[in-house]
Amino acid sequence: MELASRSRLPPETRPRALAGVELVLDLMHLLRDASGLDHESIMISCALNAAAMRQLLFDAKTPDSVRDLAVPPNETRGSMSRLAVADLTGLPRETVRRKINRLIDLGLVEEDEHRHVRPARQLADPRWQAVADEGFAAVERYDQKLRSLGCKGVGD
Repeated sequence: MELASRSRLPPETRPRALAGVELVLDLMHLLRDASGLDHESIMISCALNAAAMRQLLFDAKTPDSVRDLAVPPNETRGSMSRLAVADLTGLPRETVRRKINRLIDLGLVEEDEHRHVRPARQLADPRWQAVADEGFAAVERYDQKLRSLGCKGVGD
């Protein structure tokens, strides 16, 4: 223990840790306030949104003309099984099943004929566009915080 108390961290480690933790907390609060959901449901929603948008934005088969549609066709959006959501989030399978069923009841998640789920298409709603903008602003704030502490920024 004595040796550890005298050793030094790289100078960017603690500022990066603080910025990362504060960013996660800010984003979780932003999403909770915007959605009214509990943290587990937010994690599930984030996993589903990432899958849906990843396919839409990065799949080479997706036509460029579809990427900025307010309501893109489901075949261009990714989906996930409940098991994949549980694996990705680390949440128990029963919790994922129960929370996804509730999100479906709330109209926030859609289920396809294969029982895969994806988020409802809500990004056309100006409220959700504002949430995306606020999330990006949070990323910029924490990048600036790192720079103010003498660390390189994200793009450096």
